[in-house]
Amino acid sequence: MAKLTDLSLQLSRAAGMKTDFVPTLSHHRVLPSDNLALVVLGNLDLLLDSVQSKIRSLELSWGKFLDDHPQKANSLLNSLINEMRAAPEEFWKALRTISFHDYSTLGPGRWLNDEILNYFIEKWCKGSRTLGFGTFFAGSCLFEDKNTCLQAKRCLTGEDEERVFRCVKRRLEMLSLDSWDAVFIPIHEASSHWYSVRIDFKLKRIDIFDSLRDTCISNRQKPVPLRKNSNLMLVLMWLAEILGSIRGEDVCLTNNPLTSWRCDPHSKVPFQPNTFDCGVHTLWHLKHILQYREITLGKRSAEDGLLFTQDMAGKRLRLAQELLHDGKARKI
Repeated sequence: MAKLTDLSLQLSRAAGMKTDFVPTLSHHRVLPSDNLALVVLGNLDLLLDSVQSKIRSLELSWGKFLDDHPQKANSLLNSLINEMRAAPEEFWKALRTISFHDYSTLGPGRWLNDEILNYFIEKWCKGSRTLGFGTFFAGSCLFEDKNTCLQAKRCLTGEDEERVFRCVKRRLEMLSLDSWDAVFIPIHEASSHWYSVRIDFKLKRIDIFDSLRDTCISNRQKPVPLRKNSNLMLVLMWLAEILGSIRGEDVCLTNNPLTSWRCDPHSKVPFQPNTFDCGVHTLWHLKHILQYREITLGKRSAEDGLLFTQDMAGKRLRLAQELLHDGKARKI
């Protein structure tokens, strides 16, 4: 697979030559060699498609193997992280925001840290239609204490609104988004648990995704005003109105029982069977949003290599390998 990936990188660069080459043909008399060059570049495009298709097939098979054999995945993950201890400084510089300390949080039984989530959110959302915020947005804009993200804001001011505008502007530039119709927000609760929020303007939904079973079960037994996330949902409704105005869309959720929007403070997601896989679940929530716009369970997600599993060791290894690939690619 590594050789195919390297070949794909080289072919991608060659494929870019065709884009630069074709416009120049109109500036001079066409030579026989020009047609030959076009044929060669076209063949390189076909080869690139074939290689990428093969890589995708191997990735799906590899992902299924890891999901079916979590103990093997954990063993391979430990070996990879130990190997990366000796990675040269140039490798980590190529990744810019990721150090070995950050990388090691992908290890078995570890809590993923902010840098890991920020890296993948930025990478996966770039050029998409989902405005994925970094891990500091929630604390800065939605909660009273930015360090704990425990108590949602009760009194929202014009200053809060201006802060959201600034954050959105910076994030749109960072992600190179010209248009967007969904928002993803990771939340780091008390620096010990990750969960996420999705605001979808196309589906007209606000969903909170939390993979902790106990939180969901205990909430179902309480009156709605006393449930965890009730106050947060009110803030998210306000946020949806602000984001709607940025999009040039009139969204009115406050004191509007006739709205067509649906708000779910505990949207259905697979539960984590432990206390440490919340970060991996949060990243998998994002993968599903980008792929399906929804958390999708069953055969379809299994066929796409996105199935949630009881043991997420295979997902951890895939994330670690993706970072390894990115670091090597940027060094070339």
